[in-house]
Amino acid sequence: MHPYKMQLYTVVLRTLQKQLSRFSPFHIAPPLSITTDVSFILETAAGFTQIHMYYPPADPGTNMPVFVNLHGGGFFMGRARDDEGWGKYVAAQTPCIVVNVEYHLAPKTQFPVTLFEIRDVLSWLHENQSALGLDMARYSLGGHSAGGNLAAASVLLLRDTGTPLPVVQILDSPILDLDTSPRCKPVVSGAIPAAIAELFAASYLKDYQNRRHPYISPLYEPYLEGLPPALLFTPEFDSLAREAKEYAGRLREARTSADFYTFPGTFHAFTHNGKKESAQQAWDLIIKTLRTHLKKPDLSAGK
Repeated sequence: MHPYKMQLYTVVLRTLQKQLSRFSPFHIAPPLSITTDVSFILETAAGFTQIHMYYPPADPGTNMPVFVNLHGGGFFMGRARDDEGWGKYVAAQTPCIVVNVEYHLAPKTQFPVTLFEIRDVLSWLHENQSALGLDMARYSLGGHSAGGNLAAASVLLLRDTGTPLPVVQILDSPILDLDTSPRCKPVVSGAIPAAIAELFAASYLKDYQNRRHPYISPLYEPYLEGLPPALLFTPEFDSLAREAKEYAGRLREARTSADFYTFPGTFHAFTHNGKKESAQQAWDLIIKTLRTHLKKPDLSAGK
């Protein structure tokens, strides 16, 4: 991107960010959960990356499964702390250790650096799992909206590079097609305006990059075999719902388990900014899925 154009995007996006922050979008208060919270700063491809870890009560010396969570915000805004309350709820109810990643935001950090940053966080967790009390043989990866894009793309990158895969991927209202203009996606009442959605993609990508690259738009990955099971869900009124449903269908065609759910009467980001009842149902669905896939295998089976 030309430096002048980058400056213009930065000004517009930061102004938009300030305006949106006035409305306190992440206002649903989840149930109070008791966890032990620890933060670390790691050296990654993007510089220094902070992670926040939420530990549920557990017996000393117990290595627990992990859920690595990537927040939403259109690639250019949002913070890991936006998911803190629900992250603690997931940690306590699953139970598992939740890792919220404070990944670097666009336009300062763009594709593919953000994916390499997430890869480096996962590598650090693997390398330090004994000291941290983690069982990375039972780790999961998920995200919301733009974070869902990063999670799905990271899974493809991990598979292609022979890196240990999560046992399940959790994709909440993921952006899976950055090639199709938001103006050409389904028109839905209450959806993010197309003009703003176009700024999100432009902030994350360079002009010359092929937006059909699967690490940018996972929907265009031709080979979906060998991926972990997936949970995908969207609100009823979301221009991203169609691509999420299509991706789930293509995963099934590739003999990868994929569950897809739609939450009636809800809008984008309903898990954070909507009816608490619907948000609770969605987070409980995440917990149910994590419990299923993160449980220890029954070593006595088949004896």
